[in-house]
Amino acid sequence: MQQAEQAVKVLITDKVAREGIALLQEQLPTAQIDERRGLSKEQLQAIIGDYHALIVRSETQVTADILTEGKNLRIVGRAGVGVDNIDTEAATRLGIIVVNSPTGNIIAAAEHSIAMLMSLARHIPAANASTKAGKWEKSRFLGVEVRNKVLGVIGLGKVGMAVARRAQGLEMQIVAYDPFVSPEHAQKSGIEMLDLDELLRRSDFVTIHTSLTSGPSGTRGLIAERELSLMKPTARLINCARGGIVNEEDLLKALNENRLAGAALDVFSQEPIRDNDVLKQLVAHERVIATPHLGASTEEAQVSVAVDVAEQVVSVLKGGFPRAAVNAPMILPETMKVLQPYMTLLEKMGSLYTQLQPGPLTKIELIYNGEIASYDLRPLQAALIKGLLEPISEVHVNQINAQVIAKEWGLEIIEQKSTTPAEFANQVTLRVLNANGYTSSFAGKPGSGDEHVETLSGTVMHDEPRIVRVGRYWTDFAPEGRILFCRNLDQPGMIGRVGMVLGKAAVNIRHMDVGPSQRKQQVKGTHDTALMVISVDNDIPEWALHEIGETGDIFGVTVVHL
Repeated sequence: MQQAEQAVKVLITDKVAREGIALLQEQLPTAQIDERRGLSKEQLQAIIGDYHALIVRSETQVTADILTEGKNLRIVGRAGVGVDNIDTEAATRLGIIVVNSPTGNIIAAAEHSIAMLMSLARHIPAANASTKAGKWEKSRFLGVEVRNKVLGVIGLGKVGMAVARRAQGLEMQIVAYDPFVSPEHAQKSGIEMLDLDELLRRSDFVTIHTSLTSGPSGTRGLIAERELSLMKPTARLINCARGGIVNEEDLLKALNENRLAGAALDVFSQEPIRDNDVLKQLVAHERVIATPHLGASTEEAQVSVAVDVAEQVVSVLKGGFPRAAVNAPMILPETMKVLQPYMTLLEKMGSLYTQLQPGPLTKIELIYNGEIASYDLRPLQAALIKGLLEPISEVHVNQINAQVIAKEWGLEIIEQKSTTPAEFANQVTLRVLNANGYTSSFAGKPGSGDEHVETLSGTVMHDEPRIVRVGRYWTDFAPEGRILFCRNLDQPGMIGRVGMVLGKAAVNIRHMDVGPSQRKQQVKGTHDTALMVISVDNDIPEWALHEIGETGDIFGVTVVHL
């Protein structure tokens, strides 16, 4: 790993807390860590190919063009929650991990939302400006109490729930809308779940805490003219989530027509707003409170998100897995610890199959037996795809883009799970079905004539992957390094013949296993076949491979590199 670190380069293009940078320097002592803020798109695109990791906040726009130029890029870290400034779809296709810090600024965002709510209720910004201007307009700034008022929370995730708890401390009644939260779960926290329309009708204050997503069921434009028309004229709207969730032109119209008492906005569809006429009018409106995306701007939150993302970058650059990948399955660390050797096993099984039986891949059955079947096995399927396709794909395949690459290759994977053990306590079996009738030298006798199935089985012993079946042959070997496979008639002298040839070629044998086939009733006078699996320490010359197979009773001679 030390050798890998020497070549590592990390680029930071936005302001990140020093504690995060210090962690990178401590954990990657030989890495080159560059801070280059204020780069243009063209400048970033020109240099990104030299870097293995990119850390940003919200200022840098990480587009598909930039990601495509990141030939060495393994990870993009967003020191914050939202990743709408990163093209995650392009990153996934290119096999680049995108991580964020989903918990680092929860409290900061929740407290800012409550501050905005109270500022709206008591006209604090306007009253402050008036008083500083030498005026004393006490009667002008008549506020409202929040006690016993209804707060509608759109999005009951971590931030939304934190806001709800704080509002309950202010004796507000909480209603919420979130299609992914059950009424029973919300009820345990004293929150009533409603549909969006009913929430808007009932609420005195509405606060938004959902991510920005596009598409037919996305949240972009979630609050527009129709939704605003449902709100009370005395109601107030707060958005500290993402710009674009609220249609700003429709909000401005509602405020101008006195159909809404006020709005507090920390986020905008264009940041900074610059010359956007609608946003300029909105920010200048007397019933609007505006802040420049300060939701996560506390000293504590900035340190927390910087350290969180730095830790994940270090983990990925050292060959590990991040805990908050946006474009990869979220797997608990304790689960990942169990799955790690099986991920190695599946990747090796995939590579072994591709090298033993090169040809089109159409359909795969992946069968899990034993306690392993009770886990979240998505990382294992991705590891298998990596092993199967990376030797034959021009694109680097990893946990992030494995499913995308498999789809492009037309590869279908079907999983079967059973907690009942098979031949081993925990066993994984790979069965490949090729509809074109292609079969390898290890597939055994053809079936129907149109389709053939190849099988590999593996297990993990003492945290080490082992292959226990190849085709119809039972065996036991570690899938690593150079391995010679050959079949032979199951008769005396075969092992010695191979050993003599390898010795003559000065090839050292590290391990040998002879696997019998599945026993079937044989015709008298015929010999069954066996499989020799020989792990060696150095390359086997072509003349030696030819000599091993030239007699005819040793055949299917194949060398794989794992």
